[in-house]
Amino acid sequence: MKIENSDFGYRFNGKVFEFFLDEKDYPEIVEYEDIFVTGSFNDWRKSADPAWKLTKKIVKGKCVFVLPKSVDSVSVPGNSGYPEFKFFVLGKDNIIYIPFSDKSYNRFGFNKVILFDDDDIKSFAGLKQLSFCQKNLDEFDLECPACRAELSNIRLVPGTRSLFRGYHPFKKSFNSSDLEEMRFKYVEKAFTLYGFRSCISLSGHEVSSGLQGEETPAYLDEIKKNGNVLWTSMDYELIYYHSDSALFSNLLHSVCSFIISHPGPFYIHCRVGGDRTGVFSAVLAALCGATWKDIARDFYKTVLSGIGDYRDEKLLRYSIRKMIRYDPAFAKDLAHLMQSYFIKEKILSSSEIGQLIEKLTAVPKKKETDFFNFQDMHICAKRSAKI
Repeated sequence: MKIENSDFGYRFNGKVFEFFLDEKDYPEIVEYEDIFVTGSFNDWRKSADPAWKLTKKIVKGKCVFVLPKSVDSVSVPGNSGYPEFKFFVLGKDNIIYIPFSDKSYNRFGFNKVILFDDDDIKSFAGLKQLSFCQKNLDEFDLECPACRAELSNIRLVPGTRSLFRGYHPFKKSFNSSDLEEMRFKYVEKAFTLYGFRSCISLSGHEVSSGLQGEETPAYLDEIKKNGNVLWTSMDYELIYYHSDSALFSNLLHSVCSFIISHPGPFYIHCRVGGDRTGVFSAVLAALCGATWKDIARDFYKTVLSGIGDYRDEKLLRYSIRKMIRYDPAFAKDLAHLMQSYFIKEKILSSSEIGQLIEKLTAVPKKKETDFFNFQDMHICAKRSAKI
């Protein structure tokens, strides 16, 4: 197919791809000499990198900017599951983004996406309807165990019996949301109900801020006093785009070694429990024998918590594929592929993998199931969107 509408921000004829800006769609570009592109394919780079600079041309008296790229070099998914990008110029002290039209078809939030064919265009049209689902407290039935789990983003990681994932215990990410305080209450409830003995923080060693109305909960102080908290930090680009790096392998080793040497059940979180928690939960779930269908379903559930920030399964799939060199969606034995990867990269030995799986699949002493429901079994009238 041919995508010739320059308002897409690119042109593609099925073979040749190029970023493209035309004065008729973006009249403000005539005043610029240097325009750059940043996106999911270059770690959202914001520098004067000549490899991502568009060339200015005058064609029939009109100003255009062009940058040809190979399809492979830009085929890296963003949050939408499709490649995403923005154009920018470097000001004296800041970065100035070239604004996109609100009516632009391929706009996703503040970014544009790259759609390669008719199937992409069709599926993207459906995606835009549910991608930014931000909810208020009155949209959850607090008497419904499934709604409580969704609101707090708390659930049992697939393939495990003693690894739970969820929201940060006390750090506020959405001060203006009426959901924050209820989320913290539900995290505390989960610690009590399931008897978490160890906690893994993937957002670093954060402290509470009185100015933000935060307070470190007593139950977490008790776990810290027993030496059962691991703090480690990483960024978005690392977990999704550099999951095959030595740094990511070292972080996996750190988390897995902690689990092996500390008591369960375990609670793993970052800020909202989506990105960093999502990738690490997916890796551990795969090690323990969960299917890709269950892993992808679990990853998607963060959208239902109402934070208004969509993550597509294709983004997680890209990260896992970079690790194991195989598309997890088509893996007949995902556990074997992941375990082989761990051994090959010397993250864990075969014996240590066995110890890790034993820890993660141990049945907790506390098995309360009435307050939360992790199987999407709603008893309320306000059923969430189908997954």
